[in-house]
Amino acid sequence: MRKAFAIAGSPEAVLEAKFGGMLRALTYGAPPHGGIAPGIDRIVMLLAGEENLREVVLYPMNQRAEDLLMGAPSEVTPKQLRELHIRLNLPSK
Repeated sequence: MRKAFAIAGSPEAVLEAKFGGMLRALTYGAPPHGGIAPGIDRIVMLLAGEENLREVVLYPMNQRAEDLLMGAPSEVTPKQLRELHIRLNLPSK
């Protein structure tokens, strides 16, 4: 990322001011790809003769998009909401 901005002519100070959080996050590794991938899992599915992608995917989810291995998604605690300054305005039951 630094190299790309250097090629574009952006000074390091601007890069740090605008994208400091992203730069620090990238020091821990690349972010999830968001669904843009070469389709290796589908190729493996075809090579393995499987009809369902879930049989070959590393972290499969169930039909309700729950990751049973990680227990996600899970309930958010009030403490977590306070830390992020989020207030829920849910309809009354």
